[in-house]
Amino acid sequence: MEAYKTRSNSRNSAGQIHNSDSNQRRHSLTAQLTRSARRFSAAFVPQFTKLDPIPILQKYLCLKIRIIDIRQLQVAVERYVINNAVHFNPIEFEVVDENDSHIFEISLYPEEMVLNEGTKRILSLTFAETDSDDDGIVISRIKHPLSGMRVFEFVERPCSDLIHISSYIDQFDRCYIEPVTNSWLRLLMICGCLFTQVQWHFKREDKIFAVVRPNKTFLGENSFKLEWNEQANNELRVIVIAFAMTQMIREAFPSLIHILKEHRLRS
Repeated sequence: MEAYKTRSNSRNSAGQIHNSDSNQRRHSLTAQLTRSARRFSAAFVPQFTKLDPIPILQKYLCLKIRIIDIRQLQVAVERYVINNAVHFNPIEFEVVDENDSHIFEISLYPEEMVLNEGTKRILSLTFAETDSDDDGIVISRIKHPLSGMRVFEFVERPCSDLIHISSYIDQFDRCYIEPVTNSWLRLLMICGCLFTQVQWHFKREDKIFAVVRPNKTFLGENSFKLEWNEQANNELRVIVIAFAMTQMIREAFPSLIHILKEHRLRS
């Protein structure tokens, strides 16, 4: 009887090892196919896999992002709570300089968030992605404004607070984002001066080149301040704006992320 149990356990163990090896091979094959598809896309349509430079960004070292009309958000949340509605009229945000002069427009739709310069679409952003693997969880993706192809993605690494910005085409990390807090920020949030105790440092080679931080909220609505140094190139400045757009939904107005997730589930 004991010999039978031993043989049975051996067969079960062998089966588990075989299943594990099969899963690893399938994951490896999927990763290879994904990389091949990305290289093909980059070679075939390079003009649709890169964002155009935004020259006006080189004039600024500090910008702010804020909601234009809080009533638009309130209506969307009210319809979701009362009628379980996940469709809403566009919610408008804007990017302004330190003097509150208008620079860019941002429109949030159930399907995407779009950054515009006048009538020109600069990029679109998608939220509530369910993709996750050994590399981490995708929290949002930057897409080409015309083709809709993925260009960059913000990925939360497992067992870490770091967020990496990866190119969907060449798979190189442009930089990483480190969430930072301290006792002073926590105190300001407790007092109601800030809506979050976290600010986000953008780093390359362990050097900070940009920061996204919450603005004080004594009388105004939740907003973010974006700062970068002169060495930050145009692409990195665009990435900073896209991350601030992401955090406007996830941190400044988190009720919206629930509506977006529900819309994705129903679509």
